[in-house]
Amino acid sequence: MFLCRFEAGEGVRLGARLDDERLVDLCPALVDLTGPSFDDPVIEFIQAGPAALDMAVDQIKDPPPDLVRPLADVRLLAPVEPPKMRNFSVYEGHVRNAVSAAIELRAGRAAAGLARLIKVAGPPRAWYRRPLYYKGNPTSVIGPDTDIVRPSYTRRLDYELELAVVVGTSGRDLTVENAHEHVFGYTILNDVSARDVLAGELLSRMGPAKGKDFDTGNVLGPWLATRDEIPDPRALTGEVRVNGRHRARCTTADMRYTIEQMLVEASRGETLVPGEVIGTGCCTWGSGLELKRFLQPGDVVELTLGPLGTLRNRVTA
Repeated sequence: MFLCRFEAGEGVRLGARLDDERLVDLCPALVDLTGPSFDDPVIEFIQAGPAALDMAVDQIKDPPPDLVRPLADVRLLAPVEPPKMRNFSVYEGHVRNAVSAAIELRAGRAAAGLARLIKVAGPPRAWYRRPLYYKGNPTSVIGPDTDIVRPSYTRRLDYELELAVVVGTSGRDLTVENAHEHVFGYTILNDVSARDVLAGELLSRMGPAKGKDFDTGNVLGPWLATRDEIPDPRALTGEVRVNGRHRARCTTADMRYTIEQMLVEASRGETLVPGEVIGTGCCTWGSGLELKRFLQPGDVVELTLGPLGTLRNRVTA
């Protein structure tokens, strides 16, 4: 099933998609199942486990007419408010393209030869030993059709098309064999980046700071697909459009590491929690940096990935 958080004049609600034009409000049935709560309804739903999934299936099969809402009448929000976020980088092609482009942009044509050599050489050895990530900022999350505000300190604002995993059950020190059981579902992540700032930060070996960490810098949505809807997360095709024009295609097929390997690494000595979002990294050709083309105020960026829908946002100054 495909879930969402939405507003329709009565606070944040939990919905399930019926078709391309309608959803059903699951909040009344969720209250019957778990009791009234002031917490996020999607987190409540995830924590309720199989009973909540069974309830939602019943609601989708026989939706109460008074709880069916036209999608045109609601405002979709980020499908989850994650308590924690982290972001991996598992696409070798993206790393090669991005580093090469960053060197050319920073040093000009004189560095073109060096950029090509580095692109051929690929990521550092540590990248091949295990999947690496940085911690994201969950307070900067926005949803579809919400403006991305370009920070005043950057002139190279970029998008990144990513598959994101939403954790379903808590776990620590997971194994490759059991990690899949802790996945609730998947959504799209646009990991917005200030490339000119990020380049200098990475050279300091301190990791991303203001190159990634700013309001509206993490965009999720529009739908949260339960894991049964994505039987093979490494078989998704994506597309980037800017101002309605095709810019790039990409695929999740060239992940170097599996979802399970990423969850194992994330959970080493640390407990994963329900609703936590784990980005798998930018798909190869899923960023503007790789094409040396960046976003400007007024641009509308649209990211599509498999059956997860289209995540659309406008950039403002």
